[in-house]
Amino acid sequence: MNKDTEKTMEPTFEQLPAMVAELSRKFDAFLQRPEKVEVAAAAPMGVAPCAAFLSDIEGREVTVGAVYNRVHKGRLPYRKNGARLYFLREDILEFIRTPKKPRVQFLDAVKFY
Repeated sequence: MNKDTEKTMEPTFEQLPAMVAELSRKFDAFLQRPEKVEVAAAAPMGVAPCAAFLSDIEGREVTVGAVYNRVHKGRLPYRKNGARLYFLREDILEFIRTPKKPRVQFLDAVKFY
């Protein structure tokens, strides 16, 4: 960089109050905007995006085949429209958060006399 470019990039003392006010206005506008994450969270996703979402949650790769396997075993909540599967992020997160019911062992259910 040459010296002329460096001088134009450095604010002067007189410019600082206006720059701080502008920065404050932009930050307030940023805080006031609606959250896009909530809108995206409500949108249904297909099998491949669901696999990517589960990969992010679990910290390991989850394949599309693993998603179909979990659906088949009842280990993943889904919605179906015709032949297509859809998944909602909040359904998956709620399913993960809920405690699992203990499985009843066969010997516990049978009484010996």
